[in-house]
Amino acid sequence: MSRAVSTVLDASLAILLVSAAAVALVAIPGGDQRPPDPDATARTVLASTAAAEYQAANGSRRSVSGRAGTLLAHAALADSRDATPAFVRAVEAAIEDVLVATGGRVEVVATTGEGRVRVGERPPPSAAVSGVSHEVAVENESATVTVRTWSP
Repeated sequence: MSRAVSTVLDASLAILLVSAAAVALVAIPGGDQRPPDPDATARTVLASTAAAEYQAANGSRRSVSGRAGTLLAHAALADSRDATPAFVRAVEAAIEDVLVATGGRVEVVATTGEGRVRVGERPPPSAAVSGVSHEVAVENESATVTVRTWSP
């Protein structure tokens, strides 16, 4: 009789363990390969304020501050005119600081005419990449600012 009770307990324990394993496989999330939401990241990055200091061509020190999207648009416009490369480099450095605060895996590219400013690391070729573009008005022109995010 003790053998029959032992068999029932063994069978119940086996069913319990198999059920727990099945629940664990279904309930434990796997690796999410989707990149972070680029629109939310773009709102955060482009609305962030930044300040940049640079030396003008005449030797004077200048300082600019504003929203990251606006600074990037002005830098892309300056790059298209081959004007004040020190300004472009200063804006790139200031926006790099903003991107570091987001936790990484973000690239921002601003283009207007022939001008192009890129800040942040490039996504690896094997990454799942997502991006969003915004138009930013700058001096009677517009710049396209694209924010790309990715997951490894």
